Amino acid sequence: MVKNIAIHQIHTDSLSCEPILRRTANGELLCICQCGGPSEPHPQNRVYAFHSKDEGKTWSEKESIYPEDGQAVYCTEVSVFGEEITAYLTVHNGRFLDWKCYMARSYDNGYTWENAGTPPYFPEYTFIRGAITAKNNTVFIPYQHYPVTREEHDRILREECDKAVFANPKTPYCESGVLRSTDHRKTFDKCPACRMDMKDGWIWSEPTIAELSDGTIAMLLRKCGSGYLWRCNSSDGGTTWTDCHKTDIPNPTNKPKLIRLDQNRIALLHTPNNDGIATRVYGDRYPLALWISDDDMKTWYSKTVLTTFPGSYSYCDGFYEDGTIKFSVEHNRHTILYFCVTL
Repeated sequence: MVKNIAIHQIHTDSLSCEPILRRTANGELLCICQCGGPSEPHPQNRVYAFHSKDEGKTWSEKESIYPEDGQAVYCTEVSVFGEEITAYLTVHNGRFLDWKCYMARSYDNGYTWENAGTPPYFPEYTFIRGAITAKNNTVFIPYQHYPVTREEHDRILREECDKAVFANPKTPYCESGVLRSTDHRKTFDKCPACRMDMKDGWIWSEPTIAELSDGTIAMLLRKCGSGYLWRCNSSDGGTTWTDCHKTDIPNPTNKPKLIRLDQNRIALLHTPNNDGIATRVYGDRYPLALWISDDDMKTWYSKTVLTTFPGSYSYCDGFYEDGTIKFSVEHNRHTILYFCVTL
């Protein structure tokens, strides 16, 4: 199914984490990524924009999208609706404490940004994930939320001042779901899908969603240390969801990405490997693969390894257009790569 693969380097830094690739209204490519600092999380983490005017062959220098105020910044989703671009940001003290959620918004193709306030329902302790627009024009925005109480926040600061909040398992669960809008993003409903218990450790669920041929919304999730992706479905527009169950798709505790193609095909970008999961939380994030389904994710008729170059590939994110899948991915936590895969 894969005809050609073009790969270009966007940027290399001391840290490059979760690059997100989008097409802007003026036809350019925009990549938003967390960079800077020796690790993640770290007080020196910042979020930068990179632009390409030549279809990913060359890229601009990094430009910050959030005002410098000494806080760490992370981006988990960039949505483009016409001239409006929204980056969903996590702002924290460098250890995911005092974790606040903001939207940065641009109306000039990602060159200047303004603070647009907090996302609906979630002013703190939430990651917003990749939005989709269904065939009936309903907008779904996945989220993962942590019910960290003020008492727990203060206890961590008092007793575990050298640790990040995710190092502490006393937060009971991670909730995943969708924000749903049926009125062109004027208002949103919060639709919880599942809760993953965190009594044995922190969970990064990182949900990704796709619409199936009958309108069902399918959600794949990462569950730390399980060795596989997990799944739940909603057949009523996100109102109710099936129980979350383990799939047979191997996963080394890495974010997956679903992308709807044409002709009812659905693509999955991921690293289908669970070697090492039994002995450590994170397995080997290799190889980087593209799977394609034409039967609503029941089976995957095409499974292509996109690169055999060694290393860790994490946090794919991109889109489909004109017979190509374009996406960015971090390599070895330092380098941002751009892929254009012709089908």
